[in-house]
Amino acid sequence: MGVHAMASPLARRAAAAALALGVACVAVAQEPKPARLGPQNFRDDATVEMTLAWRFHPGDDGSFADPALDDSAWAPFDPVRLTGAAAAAAWQGEGWFRRHLTVDPSLFDTPLTVRVEAPGIAEVFLDGAPLLRAGGGAASQGPGAGTNQGAWQTVRLAGWASHVLAVRYSYLPSAPAGTATDPGFRLSLDVEGAAARRLVAGRRDTVTAIVFITMPASLALLHLALFWAYPRARENLFYALWMTAFSGVVLCNTLSRELASEAGRDLAVRITIPVVLAAIFSVLLTYYSVRTRPFPRSWRFFAAAAAALAVVAFLEPGTVAAWTWYLFFGAVTLEVARVERSGRALPREGFGILLWALLAQFAAVGLVVLSNFGLVPTVMGNNMYLIALVPLAVGMSVFLARSFARTNLDLERRLGEVQSLSDQVLAQERAAHAQELRQRLLEAEHARTEAEVEAARSLQLSMLPSALPSVPGLEVAAAMLTASEVGGDYYDFRVDPEGALVVALGDATGHGVAAGIMVTAVKALFASQRGPARLGPMIAECNRVLRSMNLRPLHMCLTLARVTPRSVTACCAAMPPVLIHRAASGAVEELGKGGLPLGSHLGEAWEEQSAPLGPGDTLLFASDGFFELQDPAGAALGFDGAARALRETVGVPSAEVVDRLSAVAAAWRGAAPQSDDLTLVVVRVTR
Repeated sequence: MGVHAMASPLARRAAAAALALGVACVAVAQEPKPARLGPQNFRDDATVEMTLAWRFHPGDDGSFADPALDDSAWAPFDPVRLTGAAAAAAWQGEGWFRRHLTVDPSLFDTPLTVRVEAPGIAEVFLDGAPLLRAGGGAASQGPGAGTNQGAWQTVRLAGWASHVLAVRYSYLPSAPAGTATDPGFRLSLDVEGAAARRLVAGRRDTVTAIVFITMPASLALLHLALFWAYPRARENLFYALWMTAFSGVVLCNTLSRELASEAGRDLAVRITIPVVLAAIFSVLLTYYSVRTRPFPRSWRFFAAAAAALAVVAFLEPGTVAAWTWYLFFGAVTLEVARVERSGRALPREGFGILLWALLAQFAAVGLVVLSNFGLVPTVMGNNMYLIALVPLAVGMSVFLARSFARTNLDLERRLGEVQSLSDQVLAQERAAHAQELRQRLLEAEHARTEAEVEAARSLQLSMLPSALPSVPGLEVAAAMLTASEVGGDYYDFRVDPEGALVVALGDATGHGVAAGIMVTAVKALFASQRGPARLGPMIAECNRVLRSMNLRPLHMCLTLARVTPRSVTACCAAMPPVLIHRAASGAVEELGKGGLPLGSHLGEAWEEQSAPLGPGDTLLFASDGFFELQDPAGAALGFDGAARALRETVGVPSAEVVDRLSAVAAAWRGAAPQSDDLTLVVVRVTR
């Protein structure tokens, strides 16, 4: 067959193989044989591309259009590529191409559009009659407007009749051999309406190109402005370079298709791959700026590689250029994976969404590469990476904008601190005029405040158990670190009539004397419960009493637990879950889920949850001040950090567990002040 149907990648590979076989058999005079044109040829976009070998004769003779001419001695010739090594000797700038067709009866009298595209001058004859002309700036024959790129005309062919397409083609190549341009002509047959659809598709591609040029360019300007406002956030600069390069890639691809000048198209093709390399390198720099401090030394290698490959791609466009960015893209992908797996990547809030968007972009480009090699079917053409750009661009912009906003908020906080210090200095200067009187007032106020705070502190400490309970099979330890002189945390124990240990751990809102009042009320309620430890009703009763006291806006978060050597039952009201370290497996489990705090006016049934216990198992009751503890960088210890610290205390007594967890908290906080009360209660099963 000489007609190449655009049916599928498999069909394209089969046609390519047939073309290679035809070129290898140029000694057979009758090749290519007449093509049989039927409905099976028109698939996908209803187009048949006649890109395989035609019969060719150099020179110019008007009789070559005659359908009765014997062209069996003419040599097979590829009409698309005229500057390759195989065609250089035969092509002298002008010649005739002929192609024989037989048409299936089902296409009898069906309107077909003959379309020709050529950088040179192509005159098409059908059965000896002039049909259309393309190139050279002349108008086409028929309704299609002729340009130096293409023209078309609609015809009707008789069924099973033999037809001859003849093309007189003139072109003197100016580009060097081996470039990516194709100086030959392309002739295709479209079912009626397909040409119009291709024109609409071309316009749609133009609109798409405009969108994907302007959108990245706009993002680049935005993040350049953000970088100008805050130069320390270098990720804004690298992201702006990334978007600029991406916009350049789309622009170069568009110009390589749309420019009328061959020299312009060739320059656009040569520049495309260097711009692609710049875009990929900008992606790597953006990733480095977000996830590493300082940059890995490997960035110098990638910079040198990108520069060297860009020079190679510019000097050797075509297959060599494609391989350059394939290799560089693969290396960058491996580098990102290496940094992520190294464990040294900086934790950044919200980076997970950005990482998934980045992986989507890498996957889309990877599919483009695989489809270029014919390893996977082409889906959505090579524009898959454009579609993946949208969530990636939005995700990166939102991530960087949030980072910029957090920086501004931090600056505002620091300015507020400076303003506060300034106000204090002014107040001290004004107070200097009445220093003696103010000093006396301050001393009196200080003495009164110390007395009140000491009384409140004594009251709070009196709320805590004077001694740890002794329950056979259980070992108990506890510690409290307050954020101020009087904190809002509270813990207590009692042994119920059945011999089980009842643990109470609470956290009142706020600090100081008001929190101490709430702790006192809960202490009294807990002490008043003398019957069996029914946890849900106990919490409900505490909530009822606190609501009746109308202590707004004070509330109390509370966990009650009933512990025996063989089981634990917990009921939580807006408190963190109880952590259970299993001695047998080393796993850390969570028990209990939070509800509304006590004292609220929204009714709720607090659910009890139970779990079995075994010898060596350790229970950790902790207030939210432990889990929300932040390091100097602002990262919270969290449940994972608490579980990790608890696992490291395996086999030690409960008192030592408390000491080790307190040391972990101090090390995690570093020099940062403690912002919330921290209470730890540890119960260990000894048998």
